[in-house]
Amino acid sequence: MALLCLGLWCGMILPGQAEDRPMLVDQFGEKHAVGAAGDGVTVLIYGDRKAMKNSKELGTELHLAFHPTAEGLPPAESAKAPVRPVAGARGPSPEVFVIPVALLGDKIPEPLRPVIIKQFKKGSPDFPVWLDFENILKTQYGAAEGATQVLLFDRESRLRWQGTCTLEEADVNALLRKIEALRVEQLKSGT
Repeated sequence: MALLCLGLWCGMILPGQAEDRPMLVDQFGEKHAVGAAGDGVTVLIYGDRKAMKNSKELGTELHLAFHPTAEGLPPAESAKAPVRPVAGARGPSPEVFVIPVALLGDKIPEPLRPVIIKQFKKGSPDFPVWLDFENILKTQYGAAEGATQVLLFDRESRLRWQGTCTLEEADVNALLRKIEALRVEQLKSGT
């Protein structure tokens, strides 16, 4: 009986709950818990300044792979493109949320942060970029200098994979397979 009660109690406190996860803010002032962004697979792509260009290219490539109708659309419309279905799926397929995170470090003085936020608003007026002024991701998940880092979360905010990814076709294809496998797993779970 005690084990059953302990199990039920533990089930009520999930490690993926938002209040337990670190928070980041985007350039629009919205707060986001690190982990799942919705009902599907969440891909956080981050890196330092040296990795910014490759990280942006990887994010675009991943978004288009799972939202092919977004090709050629303005950013505001591209973000709303429907996710492509999982092969053979009946009904809706799990979404893929590709979220860029800028590692800005903890050395930027508070008075300069609004200037940086304004630059992100100008550079990405239609799509949120999560801003890490506290080195949260680097501290919690690591970050190699100049490398594009990737975190994959399932819809329960469980970290399912983390690593680096280059723009090499083999690396990108391996990452696409990992994301698709999580989508298939979610469909098979029936929840």
